[in-house]
Amino acid sequence: MHTKRKEWLSRLSSRLNERDMLLLERASRTLVENVCVPAPGQKFLWEPYRGICPSPTTYQGVWNWDSAFHMLAVSRWDPQLAYDQAYIFCNHQNPDGSFVDVIYADGRIVADFSKPPVFPWAAEQVHRRTKDDAFLRKVYPHFKRMENFWWTQRGGEKDGLFFYGGANPAFESGWDNSVRWDAYLQGMAELCPIDLNCYMVMLYRALQYMTEVLGEQIDAAPYKKREKSLAESINQRLWDEENRWYVDTGRNGKPSGILSPASFMPLYAGIAPKDRAKQMAELAADENKFFPGMPTVSYDDPRYEAHHYWRGPSWLNTSYFAVKGLKDYGFDETADRMKETALDWCAGTHEALHEYYNTRTGEGLGASHFGWTSAFLIEYILNF
Repeated sequence: MHTKRKEWLSRLSSRLNERDMLLLERASRTLVENVCVPAPGQKFLWEPYRGICPSPTTYQGVWNWDSAFHMLAVSRWDPQLAYDQAYIFCNHQNPDGSFVDVIYADGRIVADFSKPPVFPWAAEQVHRRTKDDAFLRKVYPHFKRMENFWWTQRGGEKDGLFFYGGANPAFESGWDNSVRWDAYLQGMAELCPIDLNCYMVMLYRALQYMTEVLGEQIDAAPYKKREKSLAESINQRLWDEENRWYVDTGRNGKPSGILSPASFMPLYAGIAPKDRAKQMAELAADENKFFPGMPTVSYDDPRYEAHHYWRGPSWLNTSYFAVKGLKDYGFDETADRMKETALDWCAGTHEALHEYYNTRTGEGLGASHFGWTSAFLIEYILNF
């Protein structure tokens, strides 16, 4: 495993600067060293596959959307390790089609809520890299069932937009204690989050890609129709015309008013009209809103806290989607500065990559040796 990684790094060394090579080495080593190793006599529920934990110091087990992001990264040098992350969750799919949230190293499973449906999108990116049709053939039936869960159980079929649910909708979102949920803790299912709906657009595109590769065109038509309808609904119902921004919106049509990196997801999904993308770019470039650290709630929100989990710090997964969306729409100056800010934080004096970063000081916070920070460092450097 280390040999494959070192060979991959060697191929990149001639075209990247010293800082970026240091970060790639640090990030890839973190992911490889986060492969769970059982204690003597211990057996993981996900064997024979190899699971990558988010952090060996804090998170013992495999987590749903973390594993999708880990898969995306390690496919660059070890496709089989990447496939293992998807196979683990396919093998533990709930009867209703949802993927479980967590499989702990001690055998406990959290199955009464899921996580953002990013696995199909990540699997598409992996296949585009590896061209391994056998991998797609194995996971595609599971992703079909996953889509049906979100379509029938999380609003798509009845409402045209999707929402989080289950035993803890805030936890299903992955943004556990975010300011986004403060006003909805008693009725989260009434809120249609902007990022979830964009993830579903990405999911439908991924399923269309898989049907084409696997010759399952009969499945493609409903996915194409749902993607188109959902993109239209996002632009009609999740755009706050008064404030001129994308935002989570209640099913009653009332915008939440909470600006976060999720507000930029229509740019990453490529569904924002150019005039709206320009409006969002102006928010990104505003030092009172998001520039340059892309905090998890805008700097001028009275509840912003620079060091408190999802209430202000920057997480590289949500940061990357927002900043890459700006880059894709041509707002290079803002996007490049935000990217460089994130990379400089991660290249600081500490060897370990952290779970999230203080958006005022760049201090690493939370768990150390963090997997998806590593994954999105790689994306920032190689896919920006």
